[in-house]
Amino acid sequence: MNNKVKLKGHESFTIREGWLTKGIFEISKNPKLFSEKNLTDIFGIGTNMVKSLKFWLIVSNLITEDKQKNGYVLTELGQAIKDFDPYMEDLFTLYLVHIQITQSTDRALIWNLFFNYCNMKTFSKSDLLVRMEYILESRNLEYNEKILNDELSALLKTYSSEQKDETPEDNFTCPLVDLKLIKKLEKDTYQKEKPSMSNLDPYIVYYLLLKQANKSDSINIEELIREDNSVSKLLNLDKILLNEYLDFFKRIGLITLNRTAGLNMIYINKRYTLQEIFKIHFKEEQ
Repeated sequence: MNNKVKLKGHESFTIREGWLTKGIFEISKNPKLFSEKNLTDIFGIGTNMVKSLKFWLIVSNLITEDKQKNGYVLTELGQAIKDFDPYMEDLFTLYLVHIQITQSTDRALIWNLFFNYCNMKTFSKSDLLVRMEYILESRNLEYNEKILNDELSALLKTYSSEQKDETPEDNFTCPLVDLKLIKKLEKDTYQKEKPSMSNLDPYIVYYLLLKQANKSDSINIEELIREDNSVSKLLNLDKILLNEYLDFFKRIGLITLNRTAGLNMIYINKRYTLQEIFKIHFKEEQ
């Protein structure tokens, strides 16, 4: 092994209710916020939590460093959230945060590897540890087992609640629990959950489809299933549900589908910007 994996930048804290909203508002007022000495007073949390809050703001792609301002500024996503859903009450917004985190291979590698390579439907934390160790070792990545174990605990707390039937509404529960992408079963048993079309807005799938296609005007359906950071992997979609979304996009004219002769090609007819996607979603919500 020759590459040391960077873990635990979150100080063992998951995102807390209100953290990202507070960070967005404060950074928009003061780009040099994280150079201030009274951050614990500003945020009302401890020193390690402040470090964690900053980590999650960066990993969620809500703020970025601006050397000209000698501080941080809101990203396009951060500004859009501030404009349309500042208190992050909509699952649409939470899914976008989830996508940013799971695509971050430098700061949230374990999150990325879990959604891309841990295909276990039902698993225990020890099963997950064994699987993750195998993945890291197969990539010649060096890690500390205790820290990795803590990282997996944070991952599971990001998406699963101790309560089986409802999400506790307290400041200690990560808002991403509401996505219900991981469900805690009895004792130390978890399972990946497929979202429903009622809580996963089609434009989230469309946004990720555009990101995956990059600048190309076409993409194969199989790429949306099998590639790293694919629509299916990051959103826990199976082939049936993915095709339901694609059929919806076809009906409203966003894409053209060609499933003849085994081609399974998607041709992109319209490209909306992130700002336009926010406007479409929140206009329809009104």
